[in-house]
Amino acid sequence: MTNADLYSKLTDAIGAHGAWKLRLRMAAMKGEHSDVIEKAGDCHVCDFGRWLDGLPAAVRDLPQARETIELHASFHKCAGRIADMVAQGQQNAALEMLDTEFNSASNALKSAVANWKLSAA
Repeated sequence: MTNADLYSKLTDAIGAHGAWKLRLRMAAMKGEHSDVIEKAGDCHVCDFGRWLDGLPAAVRDLPQARETIELHASFHKCAGRIADMVAQGQQNAALEMLDTEFNSASNALKSAVANWKLSAA
């Protein structure tokens, strides 16, 4: 894997995970959930998670990769809790969590990915 490939994948990941906030917010506002939302808690289902899972051990062991993998799992765990709230009709709690805990998890993941990108540049 070249640094350019790594940089490209990490750039794609930032955009894709930013879209989760919109999906979850729309689901909470409408009180609807879907298969996509139900899978929000699984960090191995999204394209980035599958890519992370498939990285060679030497890359996965890099400090930047370990941090990103950990924060990616935390991001999805939080997304899963929000999806559960939506499924249980707790839209207000889901929206509040989006603006607090999910926002923090998202920002931490973006920061880790950005740091990894800098090391690959």
